Amino acid sequence: MEYNIEQQNKALTARIMRRVYLVAAIRYLLHPVFLKSLIALVFFWRSTAYVSYAHVIANAPSLFDVEGDINFYRAALMHAEATTIALLLAVATLVVWISFDMANKRSQAWL
Repeated sequence: MEYNIEQQNKALTARIMRRVYLVAAIRYLLHPVFLKSLIALVFFWRSTAYVSYAHVIANAPSLFDVEGDINFYRAALMHAEATTIALLLAVATLVVWISFDMANKRSQAWL
């Protein structure tokens, strides 16, 4: 008899915990910071169809050559397609927005 009650107790606990985990997963998936990060990631991923970031980094001058970096990236932006610029601007905007969200809501932004 005790074994049967113990089995029912474990089964009930497992059912309840599955629901708790499901609710927690839904909360994390619908969290604004997660959604904004996901959108920024999709924009960045779509921009790889237009830009080969490996080639851009390989052709860029040294990090310590500030003037060369400024000229290189300015020329790269001037010769980029409008779609590429729009996607990168959207990524940058979302990153700034996420940063402000995390700075203003420190207690809730990391959960």
